[in-house]
Amino acid sequence: MKTIARVALGATAALIGLMVPTVVTASAASAAPTGGGGSYTCTGGNIAPGTYRSIIVTGICYMPAGTIVVRHDLSVAPGALLDAVTPGDPPGKHPVVPATVRIGGNVFVGKDGVLVLGCSPNISCSNPPGISFDRVSGNITALGALAVVIHSATIGGSVTMLGGGGGAAGGANSGGCFNTAKYPIPAPWSKDAALANPKTGTPQYTDYEDNFIGGNLTVAGVQTCWMGSLREFVRGSITFAKDVTSDPDGMEIGNNLTGGNLNCLANNPAVQFGDSAAAPNLVAGSGSGECGFNVVLPNPAPEAHQGPGVPEHISVSLGSLNTYSGTHTATFIAALPAVTTESGYTITGVLNDFTLTGTGLTGSGSANPKLLPAPSGDAVLSTVYPGGSASFIAYDTCKCAFSGQTGTVLIRFYGTTSAHGFTRGIFLVTSGGAASGHLATLAGWGTFSNAGQPTGTWRLVEHLRIT
Repeated sequence: MKTIARVALGATAALIGLMVPTVVTASAASAAPTGGGGSYTCTGGNIAPGTYRSIIVTGICYMPAGTIVVRHDLSVAPGALLDAVTPGDPPGKHPVVPATVRIGGNVFVGKDGVLVLGCSPNISCSNPPGISFDRVSGNITALGALAVVIHSATIGGSVTMLGGGGGAAGGANSGGCFNTAKYPIPAPWSKDAALANPKTGTPQYTDYEDNFIGGNLTVAGVQTCWMGSLREFVRGSITFAKDVTSDPDGMEIGNNLTGGNLNCLANNPAVQFGDSAAAPNLVAGSGSGECGFNVVLPNPAPEAHQGPGVPEHISVSLGSLNTYSGTHTATFIAALPAVTTESGYTITGVLNDFTLTGTGLTGSGSANPKLLPAPSGDAVLSTVYPGGSASFIAYDTCKCAFSGQTGTVLIRFYGTTSAHGFTRGIFLVTSGGAASGHLATLAGWGTFSNAGQPTGTWRLVEHLRIT
């Protein structure tokens, strides 16, 4: 394929820096609830929709419906739990999501506390799928917390988790997790039926997925059952250091895109692909330790017991990618019934066929409604706000070709649409390993926009490389 230009590190970092303001602007366009406005202490139960000056959580508390705006800080006290992922809105309809959370200040999580924020198909909103696009304007800081789980949120500042995690049940690499009689799930995680579901045996863990972070992401000295960082967009640097998991394939740090450095040091087990089938991390700065650019690991990892893995770089320098141009054209096939939440937001799900053309990835995908809730073709999940703007994630499954190779490529498009119909965003190649055919080691990201394009078409700028 013809190469248009090689990516410069400075220009790439600048593009990554635009990601967080893009999503924050779309979120700010959504309507906020009226009433309230004072400080609130939750000792247990549901936190009602409304506007609060600040919130302190001292018990087991939930945010199941509506929009909850906190003008300043939110704190989870030592030993307390805030569950903002268990769906409850709208009642009796599908899909259903939890409250949309807007925090104007910082979030603090104390010793042995739990914060679970942001609903997506990867966590609680899976059947039928939905997403809550939450936002924290400041930092999220957890000191000795039992667990922090954040999905599909925008954080303006940094995310820092130091120490805690409840311990690695049975020791590092032991295979023990907090879901047996020998290793019971610790409180307060065990007090939330949605998190410690006896039917699924969900263990206590820490995880960050599909978030936009304006500062740094740092997780150090945490001991738990399983830990993940997947598809994180981080303007600053990412550091995982001296973390321990009892799950042998429980240190899954993959498919992250960072404008700074990626540091993975003295983790036990070492960082690996696990069973995530993720693509490599993409790093504008330096990759060090277990996430160094010269580290090649099997994908999936042997510990995942999914057969032999394909050797793949755990991290790739953005400067090593080549730049291509293309188009993405979608054709409508089917839609899920739209539902309206208590906030007046409309949740939509659409299935499209699509084609990719251009000098980079080429190919197509076909939608099959019979496969729901599993995605096929171009599956688009959107939240449409009362003013007409929207936030969305599109999950594409492509039979693709690139650089003379063919295979199955999964792509996620993270975007916003203005009230006037202007769409833009960023995308990631999210698949890697044995399931991807001859494109098993493809790494890439890019930007998209509908400016100047026919209806249903996005213009793509693609940064790609077979590693």
